[in-house]
Amino acid sequence: MNTVPGFWDVGPHDPIDVEATWREFVRSVDGDVIEDLLPQPRPFENADFLFRAVPAVAELKEVKTEFEKSDAFEAGYLQLFERLMSEVPHWRPPLPGENGDYPEWFPREVIRLFRPPIQRILKKANSQIKETKKHFKIGDPTGILVFVNDGFTALEPHFVQAIAEDLLVHSYSSIDCFLYITVNRYVEVDGSDVPRLLWIPKYSDRVPVTLSAFINDLGRSWYAFLETKIGPFTVPTEEIKAGSITSRAIVLPGERE
Repeated sequence: MNTVPGFWDVGPHDPIDVEATWREFVRSVDGDVIEDLLPQPRPFENADFLFRAVPAVAELKEVKTEFEKSDAFEAGYLQLFERLMSEVPHWRPPLPGENGDYPEWFPREVIRLFRPPIQRILKKANSQIKETKKHFKIGDPTGILVFVNDGFTALEPHFVQAIAEDLLVHSYSSIDCFLYITVNRYVEVDGSDVPRLLWIPKYSDRVPVTLSAFINDLGRSWYAFLETKIGPFTVPTEEIKAGSITSRAIVLPGERE
């Protein structure tokens, strides 16, 4: 995946301000920035965007934090290692280049440590979407969480999506579409030698067909808009069948500690 000159040293483009760029984008596609519509001080904690034509409400959450560096995660990880050493006394850390011979439960439990921070994001977004839909009298199941992951690289995108989907099965019913995207963080996608940006929507079984069609059109408009900000992509944008993407975040040399 080194076909883009200089990519591995500095990345393909300078980072852009995600929130400001999305505000400009939404206005360009006849959407509304909700702060423009509400009086000050705002009467409730609102979501970010309104698309009257659908109608739909969207909340943008940009993740910049490496969750595994938190005190809570480190404490939980230490407990898992203590359990590992207790149950498998002969276990030793893998050498460089090895995957390690972990018991089956270990990777599953490590992934579970990432649930709380993702759950907090879903809970906050759900409340904001719910109150905003109530204010604008929108009863349709058209709440959208735009989850922009530019900073959390320890867990592959498909695992993050799986955690969110599991949490959304029985909770946070105002989120009808979980839209996972990357803006400043490129990923390595299996089967491709070109760094990619992601736009991956997941829907509840409540959503009307019109919402998924809207999200697909919005994605095409987003990438066309993004090219005006960062320049043309190396290859044209392409659509991949849902469920078939396995990817890993690309961490540039200067980001490693």
